Amino acid sequence: MVICTECGRENQPDSRYCSNCGEPLETESIQVQEETLNHENKPEKNYWPMVLPIAVLAIMIGIVLYNYNHTKAVNEHVDDQKERAEELALEGKYKQAEEQLEEAKKKRPNYNAIQQNLDSLHKVMNLDKRLDGVSDAVENNELEKAQKELTSVSSQMRKDENRLMVTLTPKFNTMDSRITVSKINNEVKEMTSVEDLAEKLNTLSGLDLEEATRAREKIMDKIVSICTKKAEEAMKEKQFNEAIATVDQGLQYAVNHDKLAQLKERIRQEKQAFEQEKRDRIERAMEQAAEEALKNQEEAVKVDKVEAKKDEFGDLKVFGEVKSEATKIVSSIEITYDLIGKDDKVLATETAQVYPMYLNPGDTGKFEKMHYEIEEESVSVKVTNVQWYVE
Repeated sequence: MVICTECGRENQPDSRYCSNCGEPLETESIQVQEETLNHENKPEKNYWPMVLPIAVLAIMIGIVLYNYNHTKAVNEHVDDQKERAEELALEGKYKQAEEQLEEAKKKRPNYNAIQQNLDSLHKVMNLDKRLDGVSDAVENNELEKAQKELTSVSSQMRKDENRLMVTLTPKFNTMDSRITVSKINNEVKEMTSVEDLAEKLNTLSGLDLEEATRAREKIMDKIVSICTKKAEEAMKEKQFNEAIATVDQGLQYAVNHDKLAQLKERIRQEKQAFEQEKRDRIERAMEQAAEEALKNQEEAVKVDKVEAKKDEFGDLKVFGEVKSEATKIVSSIEITYDLIGKDDKVLATETAQVYPMYLNPGDTGKFEKMHYEIEEESVSVKVTNVQWYVE
């Protein structure tokens, strides 16, 4: 279109004069103006439709990357907690392991491995608690109840393939050993045979428990007591070889036991004295009458000292010294004495042999004897007779 500069009317592009006012039209200037006006009215280009999707994409990528890195960090931390929980559980620290797994579960609620580990751990913790119940039953001497529960726990441990079950093995073995020891302690109270006691002693030898050690000591003390009593009875019957064999039997189990060793030495001395006396009596058979006359002479043997004391085992030891005041050799000196308790009550009458067997004039000899069944603390000794032979 061509615009008239005079009146402003729009005219056809090929018009030379304005159709309104008749003024000639300046075609070139009008076209230039139109182009300028068209250029000025032309809208500017809008780049936002391109920029906005790019920005949104960048933000989404950033969010995805953040979520990925965060999730990765959480997963790594959860895996670390899971591994740490397994280590703690294998060390028997079940409560700490449970805390680790519970914390990991909060971070990864849908992580099945965590829940599986928790389930396995709870099974082990339940059996551990049941073993504590076994321990309480043993303490209360409810051995049948303890054995029944331990058998049930053992069955559950064998059925479950949970690898944490191995952590219960030491505690299970300890409970089993404690039940064995308690049963033996109950049985030992009624036993009077060294052979039976020795069998229980052998059973306890493979158990590394404080209770087993105390039980072994208790059995050995009973073996020593039985052997001592049997040996003393044999000695009264002058069965010295039987007495020594009995003591040796006790020493097989209570090796180097002081009380048995002392008893064995005393048996040997009494055996020697008895055998020597027996030989001397045979040799003096034809001199019986003369020896009886010598016995009625003034005392050829003087008792210088006689005492009674309790030793560290609570047994009473009678001992003393004699001196030969004879002009000849005296032998087979035998001291007869009474043990006096409270109110001058005679508790026992015993004899003791003086050793050495022979005393030269002026020599001194000693005697001693152990008493194992005297319970009174204050006991005195009164010599009632001294017998000897003059060579």
